[in-house]
Amino acid sequence: MEVGDHEQAKNWLKNVGYYRLSAYWLPFERLPNADETRSKQFERGVDFATITDLYVFDRHLRGIVLEAIERVEVHVRALWTYNMVHAYGAHAHLNHSLFSGDLHHAEQLVRLARAVDKSEETFVVHYKRKYANPCSPPLWAATELMTFGELSKWFQITKDNTIKSKVGRELGLPSKEVVVGSLHVLSYVRNVCAHHSRLWNRRTVKRIPKINRFNQDMVLVADSGGRYENDNRIYNVLVLLLHLMKHQATDSTFRQRLIGLVGERSDTHKEAMGFPEDWRDRPIWQDASGSE
Repeated sequence: MEVGDHEQAKNWLKNVGYYRLSAYWLPFERLPNADETRSKQFERGVDFATITDLYVFDRHLRGIVLEAIERVEVHVRALWTYNMVHAYGAHAHLNHSLFSGDLHHAEQLVRLARAVDKSEETFVVHYKRKYANPCSPPLWAATELMTFGELSKWFQITKDNTIKSKVGRELGLPSKEVVVGSLHVLSYVRNVCAHHSRLWNRRTVKRIPKINRFNQDMVLVADSGGRYENDNRIYNVLVLLLHLMKHQATDSTFRQRLIGLVGERSDTHKEAMGFPEDWRDRPIWQDASGSE
């Protein structure tokens, strides 16, 4: 690797760390021999400035993705809470009969009870002072203490499919199964971003469920049985977020900033994220760029 400015490189290694930076230069290493894990030899033309530039890009990408996921999380929380409370009352979450799998519901209640016990939020302190029973605040307050992952699990174990379908329609997703699967993937990506982990060329553990209405925008790959499913690289997550943000009809500039950020990257960098060559011609990106 061409290092260039050695003092600047030392500062990067001191402030960011060798191991963390190595995750960004690993894709540029030559393929190892059969008896090696890594070659630790680079393709010609790789320099340290390219690696740090990619690192900075990834930081900006995490920031913009985290912002979009926050909007989706708050939207889901509001929709699910509104429908549950109107159908079953302020403390619907305490009613075992409304949720599938007693153990799953009990586990989520324990998590919530711990969050309430530890919380110093003003609304929690006020509730504890004024009420002794029930021990949990009403649902519209309790959901504020849930992580995105916990919220997705509460939604998943909700028995009332009418409520799940209502939430799905408001999000612009076709079914409760698609909502559940999408929330699980977004929760995973949210944690990657929140913990400052590498997002750029990551593959998600779970795939976004196949959504026929998004097929023109998504990248599909064949599974072992020859059936097509969504690719699990970050491109499809960005497409999902674009659709979810579009359905909110907010004043967010997420689309324009995302196109500006990604558009500056090399084809190699975009390919690592799963971007197809014709990504700019696909409907969601044309709409986002104002060409329609």
